[in-house]
Amino acid sequence: MSYLLKIIGTNWIHIFGFYITTYFTVILSNFFGFKEHYTWAEVFLLSIISIPFLFFTYGLVIITSFVACISILDIAGFSWNNKYLTQTLVIQWLLIILCFVFWAFQYQYWLWLTLTLSFLATQFLRRKIIERILHYQFGNKK
Repeated sequence: MSYLLKIIGTNWIHIFGFYITTYFTVILSNFFGFKEHYTWAEVFLLSIISIPFLFFTYGLVIITSFVACISILDIAGFSWNNKYLTQTLVIQWLLIILCFVFWAFQYQYWLWLTLTLSFLATQFLRRKIIERILHYQFGNKK
């Protein structure tokens, strides 16, 4: 059971990935002119303030729901069989990005599409950490 809590604890990497992705999406949006054109000083300096504000206001409900959902999927995916780690992580990704893609087109807020890529990348970064946890817990029996 303690290994499940350690696996759930690896979800912090998604939040970090979402922050970095949001920052670079703002920069790329300005570069390609998708939004109103701001000066580069405004983009770099205001993003440092506005992205955490976005995360802790509007995003707090979404991030909390995301972490709860991915934690439930972790418990469901790693409680019974740890043999198919990569497949489990890809299935988690597919289940969660359905919401992201729907929201992107529903609200025409394209950050959701870049967050799907961020989520996939952080799932594979997370895979290495989970492999160490499972190896420590179960040895070579995975």
